[in-house]
Amino acid sequence: MDTSEDQFQEEVLQLFAEEGLEWIKQIKVALQELESGETPDKEKKHYDIILRCLTNLMGSAATVDLTALQKLILTLVPLLQAMQSQKVAAKPEHFATIRQGIALVTASVQVLHMATQRTTAKGNLESIMHLQADGLERAVAKVQGLPKTAARAAKRPVSPEGTYLGKIVQALLDLKHARPSALEPNRNLVELVLRRLHRLSDQESADVTAASIASILHQLEWLDVRFLQETRRRLETLQQGIAGLKAGTKDSHAQSANLQDGLREISVLYETARDVRATSIIQFLHGLETLFLEVVYKGVALDPQRVEAVATRVDSLVAMAQQWVQMGRTEKAAIEKALAPLLDKNHAHK
Repeated sequence: MDTSEDQFQEEVLQLFAEEGLEWIKQIKVALQELESGETPDKEKKHYDIILRCLTNLMGSAATVDLTALQKLILTLVPLLQAMQSQKVAAKPEHFATIRQGIALVTASVQVLHMATQRTTAKGNLESIMHLQADGLERAVAKVQGLPKTAARAAKRPVSPEGTYLGKIVQALLDLKHARPSALEPNRNLVELVLRRLHRLSDQESADVTAASIASILHQLEWLDVRFLQETRRRLETLQQGIAGLKAGTKDSHAQSANLQDGLREISVLYETARDVRATSIIQFLHGLETLFLEVVYKGVALDPQRVEAVATRVDSLVAMAQQWVQMGRTEKAAIEKALAPLLDKNHAHK
């Protein structure tokens, strides 16, 4: 059980790092555009991208308990907000401070992405990032023209909507930390809901309501349905590719064509599996893709026992997908039960 839990934590941190690097890439592009001197209308767009990606990254860090990384990111937010609202005129030293902070964030996420033992790396990073956050906070405070209130950690004004969101998040965190044995192994849908809530709450035009939470749960359910449908639809092509490997190379052209078809199906399944965080299926598809590529492009001769083992896994792919979806339904029911007191009509409009 401990081994399974450790492996799951490794996979969660890997997914966090992959998403984090994508957000950082968007931040760097937008920051470069701002520094090059954009028109006011485009400036707003780039600031929005940077702040949205930082908020996404901060929310995602919260779900994997990277508190020091949250602190590091949060230190940058007030400076960016002050620059966006033109409370301070953007100067080279402002951008230099932001780039310094983004470089620290990037380095931390890259360490997690490249580490062979991400759980261990996470523990080592925490103390380092706390020190880095303190240093960055001092650097931000020294920036000329920045209001003193903005130099401190950014805090959203307390509002009914914020209070409601806080109650929702607390209920979800309580459920996450409870980790009842009935949900083991689990999919951690709570983490996905938390991430989507963070993204939604960062949109000024969007209020977090009972309806929006119901919409998030519905979207996750729809992704599950699509994942299961695509797995069923594309299984036959994968089985044909495996059957060709079993039969040998009597017709190498036909075998190659079947495997090419299989590679196209794998690419679709891989994306739908990523959408629902089906880590075990993602790993299997990655291995199957590698195997097909070796045969098609390197002409590798496969051990019949290996082919038979892969065939068995391919045949069980739909059952694996069904199990993953069923776990999702179980967790979704647990989430709905935990949030039920907050999703009534009285809270829906508060």
